[in-house]
Parts: sequence; structure tokens; C-alpha cells
Amino acid sequence: MDNKEFVRQTLEPMGVKLLNGPFLDFLDPWGNRLEIITYSNIQNTKADNVLRRKGFGHLKKTDQAQAELNATGLGSIQSDNN
Repeated sequence: MDNKEFVRQTLEPMGVKLLNGPFLDFLDPWGNRLEIITYSNIQNTKADNVLRRKGFGHLKKTDQAQAELNATGLGSIQSDNN
């Protein structure tokens, strides 16, 4: 997700009850807890060419997330092969 506030603004008018806490969490109709997070803040990465093909080439990691990825050896996973 690249715009967590947009999700919040979309869910609230729909009557979706957001769970208390520091995160953007809610329960789906089956009781599954969902947490909305921004791609830029997670330790998960995809090759640049995969992001571009999926229409997410504009997403970038925060400095902290990139440092965490670098510390685990995953920070340099990139591929410009088409």
C-alpha cells in the first residue's frame, strides 16, 4: 500500500470499525484481522522490474526500512532485466 490514509478515509465511510491501537487494523466479515501497512516501511522487497510491471515502480523504501534490508543482506536485490 502506498497511501494508508486513503485506505482509512475509504473504510470509515463504509462503516468498517477500525481496531484501537497504533496501527490501521480492522476485522474482515469472517473475523480475520487485517493490518494495512505502507510498502515503504516493511522489510520486504521486490526486484525493480517486478514493481514496474505491476504498476508500483514509484514505491520507494524509507531510509530505515532500506537500512534494515541492507543489514539482512536483502537490500541489494534489484533487477533491471525486462
